[in-house]
Amino acid sequence: MSPRQLRLLCAALLVVVVSACSTLPDSGEVHTRRAREDTSQVYFAPPGPAKDDSPAGIVRGFLLAMQANPPSTAVARSFLSARAKDTWTPTQGTIVYDAATLDSAVDVVTAHLRDAFRLSPAGAWLDGTDPTTTTVPLTLVQEKGQWRIDNPPNALAVPTTYFGSLFVGYDLYFFDRAGSVLVPTRVYLPRGDRTVTDLVRGLLAGPPRSQSDVAISAFPPKVDLDGLAVVVNDKGIADVPLTPAILALSPVELNRVVVQLAWTLRQVPGISRLRLTVEGAPVPLSGGRTDVSVAAGAEYDPLVSPERQLLTVSGGRVLRDDGDEAVAVGGPFGQTGFALRSIAWSTHEHAIAGVSASGRRVFVAPDQGSRSPTRVRAVLDGGHDVLRPTYDRFGGLWLVDAAPGGAVVHLVTARRDRVVQVEGISGRPVSAFTVTRDGSALVAVLGTGPNPTLEVSNLVRGTSGRLEQATAARTLQISGADLGPARDVAQNGPTSVAVLTRPSGAGDQIVYVELDGSPIAEGPPGTGAPDSVPGELAGLVASPDPALPLRVLTADRRLFSLIEGGGWTRDSLTNVVAAAYPD
Repeated sequence: MSPRQLRLLCAALLVVVVSACSTLPDSGEVHTRRAREDTSQVYFAPPGPAKDDSPAGIVRGFLLAMQANPPSTAVARSFLSARAKDTWTPTQGTIVYDAATLDSAVDVVTAHLRDAFRLSPAGAWLDGTDPTTTTVPLTLVQEKGQWRIDNPPNALAVPTTYFGSLFVGYDLYFFDRAGSVLVPTRVYLPRGDRTVTDLVRGLLAGPPRSQSDVAISAFPPKVDLDGLAVVVNDKGIADVPLTPAILALSPVELNRVVVQLAWTLRQVPGISRLRLTVEGAPVPLSGGRTDVSVAAGAEYDPLVSPERQLLTVSGGRVLRDDGDEAVAVGGPFGQTGFALRSIAWSTHEHAIAGVSASGRRVFVAPDQGSRSPTRVRAVLDGGHDVLRPTYDRFGGLWLVDAAPGGAVVHLVTARRDRVVQVEGISGRPVSAFTVTRDGSALVAVLGTGPNPTLEVSNLVRGTSGRLEQATAARTLQISGADLGPARDVAQNGPTSVAVLTRPSGAGDQIVYVELDGSPIAEGPPGTGAPDSVPGELAGLVASPDPALPLRVLTADRRLFSLIEGGGWTRDSLTNVVAAAYPD
């Protein structure tokens, strides 16, 4: 028996022994978003070098050639010297720029790429929302009497106007540090037949620097792709060839690897199952199987709550909307007697948090059982203007008090109220906030002025899920002219939020923002950002769950749902003071 066969046999025996505690489901509902492939993109085949072209002309042609659609670097490579053709590796990153100007000096042409951003080799957006001018000095040499570029940057350079045509957004899925939920990371990959391979390479590279304190990979550092590409056969099975180091993983660890792959690869149309191989032989998985459905890993879902019903405050009670009618919730808030202006619902804790009409007090009560008022407890008393609360997936209740001296951030856990200092958020004029469904980020919007910003703080947790630190917030400028004050924010996708603003002299507006700062934010499938809203709005009701529509609450207490095509339909509920999806 060969060493490779012995390793695979040992792995198979170990999987059988412990599969009862590490079994992956073979089917189930798929909740992740599919990548939006636009099959209508215009075909563009750029020309190669013109005979006797000048150094500046060669550089202009090189920049144009990188806009080939479908994406290809074959023509761009023809502008390079023989030496550079062999060493140029444009897969090492991407530069996205608004405009290019050239300065020529004999055999050196300097390209100034204005308002430029960078993507990592895995496709992660690196530079937030602050563009810079990237200066690229290019040395040209003559070969057979023709100028050619000898030192191209190891990156693809693409104009912003073409970026959406050449690249597609996907999510890489890593684990939180507690290993209890997946954390999505947005990446942008060139269209084409290398998408699946690029996604796997992105997982192997690990979380980007911006998420390294909140996300981890199940792949050991020594594991790599063993081959040039991941191949998808005509049965929809993706074969992922890995190096032998993967065989050192325990079945539980291997299951986590499969979960990351399943969630990431399910975004690619045509893939239904995946299989790991080492030196051409399938790696045995839990239950003795050699392949698994991409629907595996539902228990690590970062998007969907166990409940999908809507809670509303109407007529002095908290109601649960089951789609046909609104009925009072169990517990004390299901009866009149509590004047609440905003609520949050933790299905995990079976608890509802409510902010009093004055904004000074916050109450918590169970969502089931007896309606006795004695079951209501005050978790914050003496606030100034407490914003809409939210729960994290670990049962923590997050509160932000918009006090005269600036925001005060509270985290309530196990009856303990803890003030959390968040640099960039605490002490500032916060108008709304949310915590992402996976519990990895606190997102606050600063509401003053015509150009609002988002402040994003990573929530660093220990292996038990307990908060260890809230990092200094990153500032994201919300793109758009004269957006006006930001009034609300809510997560509406795996890596994006919806922001409600009020432009001067215009009606309310909803914009979508990617939390990495990239400019291409997608709304719910089939809708996009709405061009208009149904009147003056009081707030947003949103969820990253793709099955739940974006809703808005108007100032006159009506509730509307966003429908396909960007229109609105009015809900049957009336006199709605507040509404919330489950956290």
